[in-house]
Amino acid sequence: MRIKHRTLLRTKELRTLLSELVDEANLIHTLLKDPTSGKGKVEQVVLEDKTTLYFVQGTLWLVVQSDRRFPGLPALLAGLVQLPQVVVDMGAVPHIANGADVMAPGIVEVNPDITKGELVVIIDQKNRTPLAIGCTRMDAKTIVDARQGRAIETLHYVGDPVWNLAKELSG
Repeated sequence: MRIKHRTLLRTKELRTLLSELVDEANLIHTLLKDPTSGKGKVEQVVLEDKTTLYFVQGTLWLVVQSDRRFPGLPALLAGLVQLPQVVVDMGAVPHIANGADVMAPGIVEVNPDITKGELVVIIDQKNRTPLAIGCTRMDAKTIVDARQGRAIETLHYVGDPVWNLAKELSG
């Protein structure tokens, strides 16, 4: 992934970004306690493939890719964002770590309030460690009842190009 340009957001640009995210409650839990104090602390990185990354105080907070917005795993690990959890068995971990979508048989626990099209964090059963962020293709009841099929589309995972670039940029 190659960087096209990097800029620090001004207060006005930050307010515009926050206003765009008002309808997406999962993504605005806590960008900053006071958004106006973020001046000089929120960086926008645009990649050659038009993916846009937003860093808050050096932590990847938001990824905008093909009109999709989802939080960065580093923001989730830092506690800036919270998402419903889906727990997968340890047999699914290597596949998810390579970017595979999550198949229904590999899911051992699911938040019962999850709906189709919702952003979720995928964690492993043994260590309860976040592995990926995905978008559900089924609701919770269907996931529990399903014996086959893709339950979650993986959007961002530990070790993907966005993760690696974020690690590189954060120092």
